Amino acid sequence: MLNPAQNQIIYLMFLNGLLFLGLNFVAHAIIFPGGPRSKKLGYVLIVTVALVLCITQELDILIDMEFPAATARTVLLAGFTAPVFLISLVYYRIKRSRLERSSSPQNSPGDPNADH
Repeated sequence: MLNPAQNQIIYLMFLNGLLFLGLNFVAHAIIFPGGPRSKKLGYVLIVTVALVLCITQELDILIDMEFPAATARTVLLAGFTAPVFLISLVYYRIKRSRLERSSSPQNSPGDPNADH
């Protein structure tokens, strides 16, 4: 049987996993938006609300575990949420530029039909 502190740590790990997946989804949706009739924006808004609830829950648990409120907020926002989101944005931006580059026709340097 786990004690309450261990249960809180496991719950924090679960919430961090959800937060990671949600932040990746939001970053992917920003870089790869759907078409004009896509429902992706609505899903992003729903996921964003769920992520805010996860962050709030994590903050409450960290405060219950006797972390100072300022430290807990810094750990959550500057230590996990912002870096994961920014790294995901960079990753998907690089992925998109590579996909665009690979889908464009490759011209050889001596090709007289190449557009310059």
